[in-house]
Amino acid sequence: MIFDLAKTILSIIDLASENKSLIPQVKRINEVMKRIATFGVFDIVHSGHVKFLERCKNLEKDSKLIVVISRDKTVLRERGRKSVMREEERKKIVESLNPVDEAILGNEGPDKLKIVEKIKPDLIVLGYDQEWDEKKLENDLRERGVKVKVIRLKKYGDINSTTIRRKLKF
Repeated sequence: MIFDLAKTILSIIDLASENKSLIPQVKRINEVMKRIATFGVFDIVHSGHVKFLERCKNLEKDSKLIVVISRDKTVLRERGRKSVMREEERKKIVESLNPVDEAILGNEGPDKLKIVEKIKPDLIVLGYDQEWDEKKLENDLRERGVKVKVIRLKKYGDINSTTIRRKLKF
């Protein structure tokens, strides 16, 4: 169903580029779709990431899932290590995953919320291990003029990147 909706939207966009009178219809379709955003490094993509993204996508009917990928400099600054794969490689892998409608790189500077102002999601989904406080994040964004609901998904399964790193010893 969502695949059919996406095909329809793309067809309308193609027609709109040829016929400017269809542009308002494209805007209305885009307004109906709920924008869901989530964030992460996605350095060693595994089945836990895929399940998390599927759960994000399924939270709202007819939604658009936007995944913000942490920049290389951000990973180094916040985790004290380089990522295994460069940001562009991580972005390419994540955007190829079925539940993901769009993958974008986050801001390079310390202001992580700037990207949220740009994408204006209806819903932000945090992973179980992300260190944001949901209510504080909602309030901080509201002060910036972004009204968004923030939720956290519980851990699913036993696999995570830290365990994989330990097994690979890096």
